[in-house]
Amino acid sequence: MWLKTEQLVREALQEGKFDFIEIPGEAAFYGPKIDVQIWSAIGREFTLATNQVDFAIPKRFDLVYIDENNLEKTPICIHRAPLSTHERFIGFLIEHYAGDFPLWLAPKQVVILPISEKFQNYAEQIENQLRDHMIRVVTDSRSEKVGSKIRDAELKKIPIMLIVGEKEKESKTVSLRRRHEGDLGTINIDELVSDLSEEIKIRRRH
Repeated sequence: MWLKTEQLVREALQEGKFDFIEIPGEAAFYGPKIDVQIWSAIGREFTLATNQVDFAIPKRFDLVYIDENNLEKTPICIHRAPLSTHERFIGFLIEHYAGDFPLWLAPKQVVILPISEKFQNYAEQIENQLRDHMIRVVTDSRSEKVGSKIRDAELKKIPIMLIVGEKEKESKTVSLRRRHEGDLGTINIDELVSDLSEEIKIRRRH
């Protein structure tokens, strides 16, 4: 069964015209497998995906199906992990981007920086509007100078910073600052939400 399954896996790769190499002894104890290997930005090799043929587990669970001759047969199970294990894949992404994630992937996509407590309510209104559009946002409500808040946001590698003060509150805008680009001027809230939502949707690397 092992040899037959091995040959079926080999033929599937050949039929799909995939480049592959065979490594003896790498299979798990319950059957042959296909590993998809990738390399991070610094050249470290990772297993992205695994497809494993398992002819042991179905028998242990008494799994059967009826074939065309109305006979009971034991199926073969395929274990498929398209993104490897969660931990390994997250590890790859952290290393590949050096923790400096693009907007669509960043754990915190936007931070709102009110220049004083007077604008906390306005900041919260913007936060709620962004959250309504599934944008991951936080407000830095500490009583620190805005320059200090910007430095902290840069160190935390948050892609988008929104600074709000008297001028922004009166005009219903925010001052937009993007990591690696600096200050980009003021922008209307609705336009900002639309631009960010589109960038996240198409997963553009800004």
